[in-house]
Amino acid sequence: MVKVLSILLSLLPALAMAQVVKVNVSVLSGEGSNERVGVVLKKDAETEEFYNLVVELKNHSDKVNATNAVESRKNDTQMENESFAKIEELRKKGILSEDDYLQMKASLTAQFKKNNQYTQELIQQASGTGSTNPSALKERIRNYCVGKRFYWDATIRNSLVCILDKKADGKIYIGIIDATTGRVLIEPDRFDAISFDKRHGYFTKEGYAIAGLEGKSVLINKSGRVILNGGYDNLSFYNDCRILKAKNAQKKWGIIDYQGNVLEPFIHSSSKSEELQKAANRIFKEKGSVKVEIW
Repeated sequence: MVKVLSILLSLLPALAMAQVVKVNVSVLSGEGSNERVGVVLKKDAETEEFYNLVVELKNHSDKVNATNAVESRKNDTQMENESFAKIEELRKKGILSEDDYLQMKASLTAQFKKNNQYTQELIQQASGTGSTNPSALKERIRNYCVGKRFYWDATIRNSLVCILDKKADGKIYIGIIDATTGRVLIEPDRFDAISFDKRHGYFTKEGYAIAGLEGKSVLINKSGRVILNGGYDNLSFYNDCRILKAKNAQKKWGIIDYQGNVLEPFIHSSSKSEELQKAANRIFKEKGSVKVEIW
């Protein structure tokens, strides 16, 4: 089993310090399908049965990719002949000297020989054993995935897995999975963005995040419930206390609290203006100068 697991983890990209693994099944799905990536908890991936599925998936993927590559290289021979004919024409017209012609011909010959060798390797891979039933393989893998489903994509960020779903209208929505438990915190069905900070991640200590909803910025909690929706074009956290910079539909900036109460009117043209910062300092003092570590 130790050998099985070491090979398994080398085949699959590890996420969240190997708490979960990501499995790409796009080769088993139709072109344009939303079902491309699954997220599997490590404890569920550490089985010989799942390992066997991954090996079958890899073999099938190698075969399909090699077959497609061979198909795309079918015109190589024609291109080679055209290249040789072109330099021959240039030589006859006196544009290329005999030495330059021989040098270019030798270079092309070497390159085409290398290309042909690569093509033969692809043909060998294309003759390999793929899955006899790709649809069934996909469904067997699905049973190991969090929520028994696949997503458009998945990326690990600070012990959370960012999941993306592409809908029929082409829009992509974002959700969040807890990489430790595999619990889906936020379904990828409403928010088109969730703000991410490289140092802090998505959520504050109290579990708040800023998300995009129908072109506006909203404040949400870890379950995806909208805490504040005031039709703002932009929201951002302040570190000193529980206040937010906000930009309204008129492109003016002000300061509000988490309940949407206006603490500084929307009269500022920039989020980085000196006057807005002065207002933030004043509000901080009015709130008792108690520093709140929100991250």
